[in-house]
Amino acid sequence: MNELKGKVAIVTGGSRGVGKGIALGLAEYGVTVYVTGRTEEGNKLPDFLKETSIYKTAKEVIRLGGVGIAHKCDHSKDEEVELLFKRVAAEQGRLDILVNNAWGGSTHAMQGYFYNTPFWEQPVSLWDDHYIVGVRSNYVASQYAAKMMTSQKSGLIINISFYGGRRYLNNVAYGVCKAAVDRLSADSAHDLKDYGISVFSLYPGQVSTEGMIEYAKYDSSVHIDEMESPQFAGRCIAALAKDEKSIMNTGKILITAEIAEHYGLTDIDGKKPKSLRTELW
Repeated sequence: MNELKGKVAIVTGGSRGVGKGIALGLAEYGVTVYVTGRTEEGNKLPDFLKETSIYKTAKEVIRLGGVGIAHKCDHSKDEEVELLFKRVAAEQGRLDILVNNAWGGSTHAMQGYFYNTPFWEQPVSLWDDHYIVGVRSNYVASQYAAKMMTSQKSGLIINISFYGGRRYLNNVAYGVCKAAVDRLSADSAHDLKDYGISVFSLYPGQVSTEGMIEYAKYDSSVHIDEMESPQFAGRCIAALAKDEKSIMNTGKILITAEIAEHYGLTDIDGKKPKSLRTELW
């Protein structure tokens, strides 16, 4: 599976969860993946996350057949993002795939106020972190990516979003920022289409991340075996990257299970995950 060997990708927020899975899914196709994130060591993380880091993800990328390169980057700091893209340009001379996955809500998600709490009883920092890393950083990274991709007249930008952009889910800040991500995809696609660059919002399904696996230990209603693997989204992105006709749908919201159905993909366990469109759209 080396159909994308020589292609270069940046996956933001790749230490763990969906971002890590996307990096591994791309690795299956031989992609050179720059894995970004703030996590170098696990000493400040909960026990179940202590074994995660950008370096460990990069090593797994190599194990699966890709080229993994770890790059520490706080995506709330523009100067660090600029250095990331300068490094990729200097080392590779091109960028084929940008996956904006970094999210600023992770520290809040473990707090009791994240769910089922009116917005006026939540800290304003919830909004700030969602927006700065969940929306603004996507815009900044997309700007840098566009400057590289427009010169080569090709590229793919994926903004990881979710159904909160379509309906109420979790909290007000979460939904507003996901809707903004979807609009960012649609409008940046408009500007980039004539340069051969596709932009999509991607909705995964329920994903068996490290956090969900840990949560399932305490909640018997959570069934990990029915969820998508984090790697599944990476396989879907690889399929889009291989398909020159995918630009016909640029700017749209895509769902991982529906991409897989279209391209005949399965998850790493051989299963075909179900789309949540009818349940959550």
